[in-house]
Amino acid sequence: MLTLAALLAASGVRAQELPMKVKGGHELGETAEQFFAEGHEKEVLSACASGDFKSLKKTTKRLARQYCSDLTDTREQAAGGKRVEYKPAGDPTEYRTDTFTFDGGHLVKVELIYAAPSPEANYKGKSFADIFAGVKEAYGPATGESAEPTQSVYGQQYIAHREIWLAPHAAVVIIEKPGEDGSTTLIACTRAEYDRALAPGAAKPANPIQ
Repeated sequence: MLTLAALLAASGVRAQELPMKVKGGHELGETAEQFFAEGHEKEVLSACASGDFKSLKKTTKRLARQYCSDLTDTREQAAGGKRVEYKPAGDPTEYRTDTFTFDGGHLVKVELIYAAPSPEANYKGKSFADIFAGVKEAYGPATGESAEPTQSVYGQQYIAHREIWLAPHAAVVIIEKPGEDGSTTLIACTRAEYDRALAPGAAKPANPIQ
């Protein structure tokens, strides 16, 4: 459940329903203006506008000066209706990267990529099994799943899993990339975004398990 909570916020819904609330208190479908006027983004943009970074945390202060221009540009493009991805500066100790996708002026997808536990990282990270267990506990069995053989560059054979939970207005997808430098991708998106880019037969980006 801790894994699930990193992406989906508790919203008191019944089992098998997918909440629209996502990481950081945001909501799938909300406007770009609302997204960047709240929380961390509001704090950083205010500091960027004033040039006063004293109110920000130490790590944020250092990073804020580097991406003020990029953040402002991303906000303007997202609010203007362009399809744009926003990758906030996260804490590298979390072993996770976050991506928020906007289209038509609205938040349509949140993607979290968790590094798999490894000896090199003192076994930090999160496994596919842990993430899958958290989502299944919240919503029950997946509404769709698949498993396909894959192999590493060294010829090691693996089975890569993909789990899907669908609801009328939202979807959650888990994609496993097993093996060396493995990871698990956890996606929450609007149903329209799922049908456009993630559903079987949709024109979608390169498969992260390959």
